[in-house]
Amino acid sequence: MSAQATPVVYSASDNNVSSLAQMVNSSAKAAAFDAVAGAISIVDFESALPANVTITGGSTTNTSGCGALCGFNTTAGGAFFRSVFGGAVTFSFTNPVDSFGFYVNGLQTDLVSQQTIVYTDGSSVTYTLNMPPAIGGGGAFFGFIDFGNQISSVTFNATNDILGFDDLRFGRAEHNPNSVPEPGTIGLLGFGLLGVWMAAKKRNAYRASV
Repeated sequence: MSAQATPVVYSASDNNVSSLAQMVNSSAKAAAFDAVAGAISIVDFESALPANVTITGGSTTNTSGCGALCGFNTTAGGAFFRSVFGGAVTFSFTNPVDSFGFYVNGLQTDLVSQQTIVYTDGSSVTYTLNMPPAIGGGGAFFGFIDFGNQISSVTFNATNDILGFDDLRFGRAEHNPNSVPEPGTIGLLGFGLLGVWMAAKKRNAYRASV
């Protein structure tokens, strides 16, 4: 995949939520992302960050100070999440990744300007991806796979909102979401179908002669 290829985005949101159980659309999109990304790293903020990732902006907490409207934990059996009071938060990776995703909640996109994800794919190309809209302390899952590229950091621009991030996923995808059958595979499929057609034609000709 070239550096100019379009990243595959997995994005969905739910309005007015206070728990992961209410984030039905978001959870479905997270499952779709996970199915393609495969076995990548997950940060749930219940313990110290792994050595291969650093986060600049916000702080890890078990309370937002203003309830679910400003963010909450999404880890089953957990309590902690990353709280960001406006501004930006940057996720940096020691080993470059091509897959990145997370849950975010406390969204008020009817009150603040569009929030974005910005990253450089390892060459000179910078991508800006828009977050989905959600209101009333809404929640969302947002992820992308830019298969084969070398992404060393991702920045989320929270503008003036107070948000919670949790269950961060990152790594190198096991499956290419942009893949198409190789020409040789298509050719073999064509020969196979031709063989089936010819065999059926011979059977019909034999039956007609007896």
